[in-house]
Amino acid sequence: MKYILAILFFGAMVGIYIFLYLMNKKTPLPEGCEDLKVDCSGCHDFGCTNHPAHHLKKEELQ
Repeated sequence: MKYILAILFFGAMVGIYIFLYLMNKKTPLPEGCEDLKVDCSGCHDFGCTNHPAHHLKKEELQ
């Protein structure tokens, strides 16, 4: 009985995660945040996907 409850609980958590993920994808971006890549140059975090280095070709980086 414990295993069945654990599996149901895990399944419910996965279902909630998938539902919230899909709802978040459908949510429109707030006004003014549509194209951050153009104006982003403030931080030096190369791990950020908005960093300009991510949009350069490999030849331009070297």
